[in-house]
Amino acid sequence: MSIIGKLESDDKYLLARKWLKGLDGDFDEDLKRETVRAVKNLIETSLEVQVQDLIGSAYWKHNPDRTDYRNGYYERGLFTSFGHITGIEVPRIRGGGVDFKIFKRYQRRSMSIDKLIMNMFLNGVSTRRVEEVLEPLYGYKSVSAGLVSKVTKILDKQVRRYHNKKLVDKYEYLILDGIYLNAKSPVNKKRRCVLVAYGIWTTENNCKIKIKRELIDFQIASYGESEEAWNKFLNMLYNRGLEGKKLKLVVTDGNKGLQNAINMVYPTVLLQRCWFHKLQNVSKKLPKKLHSCVVEAREIYNASSYNEAVVIYKGWINRWKIAAPEAVKCLDKDIEELLNFYKCPKEVWKKIRTTNIIERTFKEVRRRTKTMSCFQNTDSLERIIYAIFFRMNKKYGNDMNILEDTLFYEITQEY
Repeated sequence: MSIIGKLESDDKYLLARKWLKGLDGDFDEDLKRETVRAVKNLIETSLEVQVQDLIGSAYWKHNPDRTDYRNGYYERGLFTSFGHITGIEVPRIRGGGVDFKIFKRYQRRSMSIDKLIMNMFLNGVSTRRVEEVLEPLYGYKSVSAGLVSKVTKILDKQVRRYHNKKLVDKYEYLILDGIYLNAKSPVNKKRRCVLVAYGIWTTENNCKIKIKRELIDFQIASYGESEEAWNKFLNMLYNRGLEGKKLKLVVTDGNKGLQNAINMVYPTVLLQRCWFHKLQNVSKKLPKKLHSCVVEAREIYNASSYNEAVVIYKGWINRWKIAAPEAVKCLDKDIEELLNFYKCPKEVWKKIRTTNIIERTFKEVRRRTKTMSCFQNTDSLERIIYAIFFRMNKKYGNDMNILEDTLFYEITQEY
């Protein structure tokens, strides 16, 4: 028999020829349509097999030992990773509902879709952007912003777990700061302050110091960056294991309430004032024509040693004490705390002399939330912050597998 003859006698060949005749020129769309059709046939066959095993008799077969009878079909849809499958014929039996293995009653999405939505949300895709990204893949209105919000509510348990996990007392440097976002109260919207703790520690490998970092935790404070709010937050971290036995330095933006809270919880740790915020305060004491005063002040924190920084600082005072006395006074009152970073290893100077490292996190928070004029509640605010922190901690190389596995286990439990 010729090759053509062999092919023509093959069922797969005949099926392929039939499919090719029906192609309309768009291979991807045709492939997607045929895949959905094949998946639908597989689902319907599997449902029929399960019903057959349940009642003890095949379709149109007589069996005296059967336990029940068929009672027609009803149609339903299912959103899967292959696409939105409509018109699935689900068999019914006279005895009542059947617990099918493929899907639960009232389930409209497969578990893989929820995992996909959650992964996109955790990796920085906004709620509405998830809808825009998935629409070309799965069809018009397959995923709505409301559906994404519903799926991401599973994160609430994960957020609570994150807030309560035991902390390892490994951090050598803490950067503390807050960011303000709007969230609704029962009456109107309200500015909420999110307090954030950022930890840095070092490891040595082959005589090289490697800097590690982590967004430790956050807390929503209803009354801003008050001493009471910071005290509550730091005590919570302390009770969870961050006792500060290795802590060398805490970086702040100059908030008095925060400084008092640090002195209460970690009284022996050095305070480092943020150079960026301090020079902003200095510039406010100057007219624009004396902006070079601030430019020269930057040379102080760029010095190669503590002693060199002191020499540069004294020279700066002598040059500007007459022309800009208020600016000199503003810098002079906090100079000791501004130079504390020089007492730490040189490898970490750039990361601990300002709060810029945590401000970059806040920049990402603002990017994710700039399209949201106001969060519906504090739970939705916490989910967004957690998603950003989760992604950034994973980017920093911290092991997030335990939290991720638990999260997807909880998604599985929903089914």
